Amino acid sequence: MRSRLFDAAGVACVLALLYLERHLAPVPILVIGTAMALCLLLRRAYPVPVAAAVYGLAVVQVAVRPAVRMVDVCVLIAMYSVVKYHRRLLWGIVAGGGAAAGVLIAALVEWRSDTGSFWTVFSVVGAVTATVWASAYSVRTRRLYIASLEEERDQLARLMAADERAAIARELHDVIAHSLSVMIVQADGAAYVVQTSPAEARQALDTIAATGRAALTDMRRVLAVLRGPSAVVEERRRPRLADLAESGLALRIEGSAGELGAAEELTVFRIVQESMTNTLRHAGAGASLLVRLERSDGTLAITATDDGPGSVAGAEGHGLIGMRERVAMHGGTFAAGPVDGGGWQVRATIPVSG
Repeated sequence: MRSRLFDAAGVACVLALLYLERHLAPVPILVIGTAMALCLLLRRAYPVPVAAAVYGLAVVQVAVRPAVRMVDVCVLIAMYSVVKYHRRLLWGIVAGGGAAAGVLIAALVEWRSDTGSFWTVFSVVGAVTATVWASAYSVRTRRLYIASLEEERDQLARLMAADERAAIARELHDVIAHSLSVMIVQADGAAYVVQTSPAEARQALDTIAATGRAALTDMRRVLAVLRGPSAVVEERRRPRLADLAESGLALRIEGSAGELGAAEELTVFRIVQESMTNTLRHAGAGASLLVRLERSDGTLAITATDDGPGSVAGAEGHGLIGMRERVAMHGGTFAAGPVDGGGWQVRATIPVSG
């Protein structure tokens, strides 16, 4: 809207110049000048056709009455529009060449009419034309540079969105895989003791229900990221190691992580949770997991060791890859593998604040 008003104001100024010459110009010149000015209203959308029309009308004007008039400034405006707005610079060069030819025509007309020196008119009008072309080229270059910056910004935003989706996928894997593993183990245990020990079976069913509810809460928290900031605020619950106590696995935690930031605490939680998931899946019934937390000199070391057979099927699956990426995000180290004498161990260190 603002550009249209600007174009209309420019056309009004050209028409005002034409009005000042009304006593010196015959009616055909006034009509041609008005047509040249009105063509400029379309200069942004159709720069090349407008330039062609203005150039052609300028030639007709000189043919009707050989003289250079103030309304001929339309030629410079049309040339400026081609250089600035057309996506191909070649057309800007062609428009500049046409304007240069107009400079030569103007100098010849003024020279033959004895109203000015050829070289004076040629140099002055030529300098003005060259300045307008250079100004248009400078504006065009800056506009393209800004457009490239905006495109780069949009590309970075798309890459960040892709990283965020990958993080959400890992988060969902952590939540679903761990919770389902716990529920399956508890369901198998309940089916085994349902006849001989109904109380233990009921306790296993309660654990299944609690795990399912916790999993749904965690999934809502993760998916809230996709719904915007307001939804994230509503689902603010931060997972803690104490939440893993009711998993049905013999879990023992030694040491303390101390005060951690939200991202650091979530990383520690997911490392321990994924270690528990691997133990439940691959260590066999009755396996236990020992987690040691050691904090010193701004570094937290997490060691999770189970007493299973010492193998994890699909060792480079989403679980270990997710843990490795989480640790790498903090600039820490990660390793996982079997230990001597049986068992599987996960070792991670992350820098912590404080």
